[in-house]
Amino acid sequence: MSLADLEHPHFPSASPAPSAAISILSSPRAKGKQVRSADFEDWENLKELFARAAERYDADDLPQALPLLRAVIRECHRFLMDHPDPSVVYADTTQNRSSRSPGAITPTEERLSRDWGMDTDASGSPHWNHRRRSSGRTAELPTAFHAIFGITLFLMGNLVAQDSSIVLPGEPDAPSTYWLAALDVFETGENLPSRTSGASLDTAEDWRMAIVWGRTLVCLADEKVTYNMKKAKEQAESSSNIGAAGEYCYYPSGSSFSMSEPQWPSSSPFHAIAQFRPPVTRRMSLYSASAHDIMVLAMDQFSRGIFHMPHPHYAPSHNPSFIHTPGASGAPAQSSGYFSAAHGPAAHYASPASDLSTASSHSPYQLAFSRPKELFTIASEVLGVAERLTSGTQRHYWASWADSVFNQMKNEADMDAWRGPILSARGRCWLVMGSAPVEDMEAALEAGRTEVLHSAEAEDAREGLAMAISFFERAKGQAALAVEAFPGLGVADDVSPLLAEALLVLANLTADENKREELYTRAQTEAGEDLQLDLDASMKGGKEDEPMDVS
Repeated sequence: MSLADLEHPHFPSASPAPSAAISILSSPRAKGKQVRSADFEDWENLKELFARAAERYDADDLPQALPLLRAVIRECHRFLMDHPDPSVVYADTTQNRSSRSPGAITPTEERLSRDWGMDTDASGSPHWNHRRRSSGRTAELPTAFHAIFGITLFLMGNLVAQDSSIVLPGEPDAPSTYWLAALDVFETGENLPSRTSGASLDTAEDWRMAIVWGRTLVCLADEKVTYNMKKAKEQAESSSNIGAAGEYCYYPSGSSFSMSEPQWPSSSPFHAIAQFRPPVTRRMSLYSASAHDIMVLAMDQFSRGIFHMPHPHYAPSHNPSFIHTPGASGAPAQSSGYFSAAHGPAAHYASPASDLSTASSHSPYQLAFSRPKELFTIASEVLGVAERLTSGTQRHYWASWADSVFNQMKNEADMDAWRGPILSARGRCWLVMGSAPVEDMEAALEAGRTEVLHSAEAEDAREGLAMAISFFERAKGQAALAVEAFPGLGVADDVSPLLAEALLVLANLTADENKREELYTRAQTEAGEDLQLDLDASMKGGKEDEPMDVS
């Protein structure tokens, strides 16, 4: 089957025109057509189709990305129906040849000398080392298919999360359905016989799959936070309407998805996924998990992916992946499409503008790679969840984790290009960490117990907020320099509201009245009219009430 057939399949006369949207359920087998078994040529076409879909997704070209993503899902479904383990189509079986042959059980003198001897070749290298290099040629990872399938489901879930109206009849309209399916696909790939048999000990880790595995878990954690906050507000409003005290009660383990698996039709790719996944599904294990618990699972995958992620200081052959990565430069322009956070809120996912002069000259469907961009995306998405967690301790923990990743980028990237976004992001991290203990001190301050301002917790909070202010001020200076140097580049996200928030919170934790008034004035200058009323109320409370009651 050619690539053109995958993108524009032929329809019977009763079918809609080829220009109409094609559901992921519209596979040839579902229509009763005879289709040949998927082979290596189909695998090569699938990789190119996936690269096109990822490239269009990264370009925010929804009309082009959606049909391509659906085509990838349909083709992956066909592969699964033909081959329960699709790696048999493309994997190099010579490296994993069974050791149960008689020759392996009773080694000959030749094999003893070959396997255990240290004879060297003309270059002086041992024969065993030479053989390992020659047999370890660049090949597809066994999990390559499951990585493509899972990443596509992840991207599809992201698009559905933005706009559920894009789904076609028969397609799930909940983003968690796609994300949970992606996790099941990743889990299936991780448990392939070629991965668990121990026949090959030098198989490279699929770092791309690990990274998107972690990002999928972060999406589910974020959805869980959103769902529980919505339910808590609805409960508070309901209690208020019936005359009861409208208390905001938050249940961290609530889920937007049910624990039981939907009954998918046999023509659905989700039915095929359910056939081959492990018996204990992600849906079952994540249903009662809190957002924090899910983030812990994500961190495990991120740690594995970051550890095995190619480094610009290493040769391109270091840990090859299933998608071409023609460049490993630190330039922001070289970013793999399905790792970008272009579809997140702009305030959360600011990144340097792309320098078109540094774009790769390779095929447009060969996804370039940027280690700094991947690190920035991971940390930004974790921080986006951390800012919305209800527990101050958990907010502090995950903001600290994100800050450590941002801090690592100073050794990975061209800091001239990334300095502004990193400074802004680290300021957000420290704002979360500095504000985390404030909630526990508010009740004491409202009760007039101002001695809490002299506690170790208050001192730690002030230090964190001072760090946030420092980062935001440096980010503003960097943004001003960038605008001056590149007038046509556009203005970066304004950090003034965040800086004003940090100044205001720090003022409320400051015992010295003069310093407190100075911080209020600075916050008002940064925020302008946006916080005028709040600042006036705070300053008035500090003057007319007891001086130390700064609640």
